[in-house]
Amino acid sequence: MKRLLLLLTTVTVLFTGCANKSMTRYEALAPVFEHKGCEAAIAEVKKQQEDLYGDNTEFLYYFDLGVLYHYNGNYKESADNFAKAEKVYDDLYTRSITNEAAAIVTNDNIRPYRARPFEVLVLHELQIMNYLAQKDVDGAMVEVNRAQKAMTELYQKDNDKTNDNGFLRYLTALVYEMADEPDEAAIAYYKTVKAYNENILNLPKEVREFIIEYLKRSDREDDLQKLGLNASAETPKATAVRDAGQEIVVIGYAGHSPILGELYLSGTYVSGGALNLTYKDGKTGRMQSTTAIAPSVAGAGNGETFHISFALPEAHPFKSKVDHFNVSVDNQSGIRPEKVMALDKELEMNLKDDFAATMTRTAIRVVLRTIAAQAAKKAMETDNALINLFTSLGTDVAQTQLEKADLRIALFLPNSFQMTRIPVEPGSHEVTVAAEGPANNTVKEFKFDNVSVKKGEKKFIFVPAVK
Repeated sequence: MKRLLLLLTTVTVLFTGCANKSMTRYEALAPVFEHKGCEAAIAEVKKQQEDLYGDNTEFLYYFDLGVLYHYNGNYKESADNFAKAEKVYDDLYTRSITNEAAAIVTNDNIRPYRARPFEVLVLHELQIMNYLAQKDVDGAMVEVNRAQKAMTELYQKDNDKTNDNGFLRYLTALVYEMADEPDEAAIAYYKTVKAYNENILNLPKEVREFIIEYLKRSDREDDLQKLGLNASAETPKATAVRDAGQEIVVIGYAGHSPILGELYLSGTYVSGGALNLTYKDGKTGRMQSTTAIAPSVAGAGNGETFHISFALPEAHPFKSKVDHFNVSVDNQSGIRPEKVMALDKELEMNLKDDFAATMTRTAIRVVLRTIAAQAAKKAMETDNALINLFTSLGTDVAQTQLEKADLRIALFLPNSFQMTRIPVEPGSHEVTVAAEGPANNTVKEFKFDNVSVKKGEKKFIFVPAVK
C-alpha cells in the first residue's frame, strides 16, 4: 500500500510540474487584449506572470510585453522588454543537458522555451522599429548588427532550413540609408531579394521597385542582373521618394497570428525499424499517415513493437477581421500597403521543418516511458490482486498523461506585417489609415493629425489592427 501511495504522490507531482499552461495563458489573456486593449493586457500579463508564464517561459513573458508596449506606443518600455527577451534567448542558446534529460521523462514543456526562429526575427524587427519611432538611428544601427548576427546563427543552427527574412533585410537597408551607409544599404537590398526568393512570400512589388531604383542609382546593374530584376523597369514611386527627399513610411499589423493546438498521432514503433503513425489533417479533416526511421531505444530489443499515441503542436488559425489597410495622406488617397511578412506562413513553415525531428524525439520518449512503466509494474507487484490492478492502472495513466504537446508561442503577434512608402513635401501632413476586412469593409480607422516631416526625413507610422 505504501508503494501505491508513493506512486500516486509521484504522479501528482509530475502532473503538476509538466502541466501545459499554453491554452490557459491564451484563455486568460486574449479576451483582455481583445475587449480592453493593450494597457489592460499589459497589466494582466504582469499580474499573472508567475501563474501563466513561470521560469520556463521567461522569453515569452518579456516578448509578449514588448509586443503590447509597441502597439501601445510605449516604445522605450517595449525596447526594454525586448532586450530582456533577447538576453533570455542568448542565455539559452547553449543547450542545457539537465533540462534535456528532464524532458526525456516528462515532455518538452519542462524545457525552457527558446523561441521559434520567426519569433527571434520579429523581435529584431520590432526592436528596430522601436528605435526608429524614437528617432534613434544609432540605436537602430546597433539592433541591425544584432539582427544580422541572429540571422547568421539561425542559418548555422538549422543548416539548409531557410530562416532568413525579407522584411528584416528590407528594414536594415532603410536603417543603413538613414545612417548614410550607401554601400551597406545596397548589400542589404540585394539580400532582401534573395531572402524573399528563398522564403514563402514573393518579393512585394513596391519593395522590388525601391530596390531596382536604389541599385540603379548606385551603379549596381550587375547586381540587378544577378537577381533577375529588370534594370529598365519603371520606378515612379521610388523615383518620387528620391526626388522629394523625404517620405512617410506606414507599417501596419493586420489580423491575429495563429496559436498552437494539439495534433494527435497514434501508431506503431518498431525499435531499430520503422515508426508508422496516422493522424487527422487539421486542414482537410482527412486521415493521413507518415513513416520515419525508428532508432533502437534502451531496454528494447531490435524488432520489438510498441503501440503508442501522443500529441504534437499544430497551427490553430483565426478568422482575422482585418485583412489589409487603405492609407490617405492629405489629398492623396487609395494607397494600399503590401504584405511584407506573413506570420501564419512563417509558423506553418517552422512546424513543417520541425515535424520529423519532434515526432521522432517524442515517440522515443513515449517508448522509453512505456518500458519504464512495465518495469515499475513488476517492481511493485504484491500478493494482493486489487492493489496490483490499481498500481497497473495508475502507472499506465501516469505515463500516458505525462505527454503534453509544447504549445508555447507568442500570443499577440499580427497575422501579417504590411508596409508602404509615400513621398511627401517637408511640413505637416494629415494621415488616415483604414483597417479593412476581406470585403473592404472598414473595421477601424486611425487618424494621425499634424504629422511633421522634416527635410530629408523618413517618418514612420505604426498601425496596430490585431483583430
